[in-house]
This record gives sequence, structure tokens and C-alpha cells, in this order.
Amino acid sequence: MKDAKFNIEVDGEMKEAELLKTVTVDGNDYAIYAIDKGDETSDILASRIVKNSEGNDTLVDLETEDEKAKLKDIVEAMFS
Repeated sequence: MKDAKFNIEVDGEMKEAELLKTVTVDGNDYAIYAIDKGDETSDILASRIVKNSEGNDTLVDLETEDEKAKLKDIVEAMFS
């Protein structure tokens, strides 16, 4: 992922997100990004980065509790 800002669907609505960091955990690449809530706060989210059939980066939801826990720890360390 190269662009600092991108659009992503969250709860059925398109939102603009800002890429904060990419990390590699257990051989998988992840994007950590912020979505402005419009009240001077942001939601910080993480998704796994995978290549689609055209070779472009796409984001997919975290699937396992272990994966979610590892990314949660990384995000908490970034902002503590």
C-alpha cells in the first residue's frame, strides 16, 4: 500500500481512511489506518493486506482471534 489516504467500506458506508503504518506479523502484511469520526477523534483499525488477481493490494478483515489480539497489541503500543 503506497497511498497515505484511501477509501474503504465500513459498515456498508464508504469512508476515507489514512494509512498510519504497515507491519508484517507471522509472514502476513497488515495496514493500520485511521478513519476520522468527524468529532476530532478517529477510529484506528487494522486489516490484512492481500494481492488481488490483478496484483493490487486489497484489505481483508482480520479472521482469527489470535490475529486480532496481535494487531491490537501493536496498535496499543503505537499509541501508548
